[in-house]
Amino acid sequence: MQQKNTYREKILTQLTNYPPFLLEKSGKTSLPIVLSSPHSGTFYPERFFHLTDLKLTDFQRYEDAAVDKLFSFAPAMGLPLISAVYGRAWVDLNRHPLELDPTMFSDSLPVQAKTDSVRVQNGFGVIPRQLNANTLIYKDKLRFSVEQKRLTDVHFPYHAALEKLIKSNLSVFGKSLLIDLHSMPLLPTGGLVKGKMPDFVLGTGDGKSCSDAIAFAASEILEDLGFFVTINLPYSGAYTTLYYGRPEQHSHALQIEIGRHLYWETKQYQPSENFNILWRKLSLFMERFLQVFPTFQL
Repeated sequence: MQQKNTYREKILTQLTNYPPFLLEKSGKTSLPIVLSSPHSGTFYPERFFHLTDLKLTDFQRYEDAAVDKLFSFAPAMGLPLISAVYGRAWVDLNRHPLELDPTMFSDSLPVQAKTDSVRVQNGFGVIPRQLNANTLIYKDKLRFSVEQKRLTDVHFPYHAALEKLIKSNLSVFGKSLLIDLHSMPLLPTGGLVKGKMPDFVLGTGDGKSCSDAIAFAASEILEDLGFFVTINLPYSGAYTTLYYGRPEQHSHALQIEIGRHLYWETKQYQPSENFNILWRKLSLFMERFLQVFPTFQL
């Protein structure tokens, strides 16, 4: 196993010209739905490992492992799927580009920086300070004049492409739905819902980012497939959901958090024996959702 991880680290960190995102689609879209996976990226530039004492395996636990693979069927259904290439520890695509932590940098930040963001204060800005409360990422302070390249090279192009897809839907169909895909680890006891670990959490920004009909339909279909589903508990959506979810402008956004316990072996960093089962159930979920979607008044 150690040999495998060493090889993986080598191939992931020596390449330098990775694109900022992957966009998969086939033919003309028949419905105004876009899927995004901003935290499934696995590439880390070699320079990253000169700035930190942490190892690749530490950052892999921070990824939304293989979420993009769980929805690899989407392009065949006519749904564009845009996914991250770079790991979220390098740049977090589900953050406002100005969510910056001044304690991380030795030089000044833009005056518009959102330094008082709750996520920034907790160490999880667009350039994260830590992986968790006990694990800081960097050995020394960074220079924003250098690290802002992460935003211009990765964050900005990803969101420009995503916004283009949504605007195309609005232009062609008069409405759009973004489904923002994530995964979640096992929750601590205090985070359980009715004493149970959710299989799926649907986030609507507490009702601000999409029509209730969308969330209720998605929840009903998933429950019918045998899953325990919550809405906005404990996750209601972050930057992507709230930024693109503007129902009054016919632009809706739904965040879907998938429990990693359903498909992933965290310690081995590999799919569990249930991965293909979940893949098939998700493809069935999407097939059923697409059948009811045209009935929504958006």
